[in-house]
Amino acid sequence: MSAERLVHALDLARRCDGSRPIEQCWIGHDAATALAAHIRALGAAEVLVTADENTRAATDDCVVRALRDAGVRCREKIHGAGPLDASDALGDETAAAAEGADAVVAVGAGTLCDLAKYAGDRLGLPAVLYATAASMNGYTSGITAIKVRGLKRTVPCRPAHAVFANPETVAAAPQRMAAAGLADFLSKCSASADWAAAHFLRDEYYDPNALQFYDGLVDRAVEVAPRVGQGDPEAVAFLLEALLLSGLSMLAAGSSSPASGGEHLISHYIDMKSSLYGAPHDLHGAQVGVATVHCLELWRRVTTLDPAQIDPDAIARAQPDDAIVRGWIDADWGAVADEVWAQWQRKARSRDTLRDEAARVQRELADLRARVQADLLPPEVVAQAIRDAGGPDRPEQLDAPLDTYADACARARFIRDRFTVLDLAAGLGIATAREHQPRRSR
Repeated sequence: MSAERLVHALDLARRCDGSRPIEQCWIGHDAATALAAHIRALGAAEVLVTADENTRAATDDCVVRALRDAGVRCREKIHGAGPLDASDALGDETAAAAEGADAVVAVGAGTLCDLAKYAGDRLGLPAVLYATAASMNGYTSGITAIKVRGLKRTVPCRPAHAVFANPETVAAAPQRMAAAGLADFLSKCSASADWAAAHFLRDEYYDPNALQFYDGLVDRAVEVAPRVGQGDPEAVAFLLEALLLSGLSMLAAGSSSPASGGEHLISHYIDMKSSLYGAPHDLHGAQVGVATVHCLELWRRVTTLDPAQIDPDAIARAQPDDAIVRGWIDADWGAVADEVWAQWQRKARSRDTLRDEAARVQRELADLRARVQADLLPPEVVAQAIRDAGGPDRPEQLDAPLDTYADACARARFIRDRFTVLDLAAGLGIATAREHQPRRSR
């Protein structure tokens, strides 16, 4: 991959989005100096720099030094070395710390960059990101993955003004972060199929132009996975560029749909349990990777169905009624159940509508299969790539309770109004028994 591809992708994102969402993506050894020059070109005299003890040590404070050398005054908001969750409360704290500044600069990966984008969007300030790991695709997206009153949401925001990264710093990040990034990128294989199915079955918005950003990248990501696992700087730099392009695909689409489907709902469910009840959770991409393997297996079961075995009437009769679903949601989410219920109600369909949907799948399964086949990879291929990169591909390998993960596979579809393979499989009678065994997995 080349810098020219990133420049071309930025131009494509601007054409799709109708604006100038991101001015610059720069990957090079002079990234800190380039970031400071970009800040000066903005006319910014003072910035808030947010980081944590880990990213500050990993970069040897090079960003703050470069900014000060360029004559930019720096305030700093430094978090500890422990796990940090992006929440609206922490985003508000970041915004408060940035009041009166001219820009917000984040030195870090997912959480720190989401907080900077959130604060920049709230204050109308440019957010400039210095990426320290190839761990996720949110650097260039127009969303923040943030907990709002304990519920994980992808909240629209103004995208970062620019993104910078030093490939040596990124390659030196903990190896499990790069494995998580590879898994997050490969979730596209399931998420894009979910998006196409939502358009096919429910006439939801779909823009194939947003998928141009992935041309040739998925096969290449599978190919370089072993080198990512070895910490090879060239392979990790490729992964970071692929993740930046994945984020741009979401920006072009105006939503996270090209890269976030049922597998992300499973991860969000686990994160929400952690936030509300203190249950452990793993890296975002690690959870997404395991869930991607699960969702690709669901897709295989859907696409290999024999239409003669689909009984729309029986499927409709088996669908749970509102009272049962509300019981599951209450059991899972307690004090915030009303908010989850509101999300589900925007997506829920009557039994008659679900019967008609199953009948359409029965009639048009070949067409549905043709729509999604180009996006899908066999679950074994994705699992092997994740293993090669050094990441978990099975739920028992996650730093999250097995019960919580199993509950997520069955009930994550209720937490958000996005139609995914979790809904499609359940609507066709392909569901886990655990869906019918609500419990409090805290």
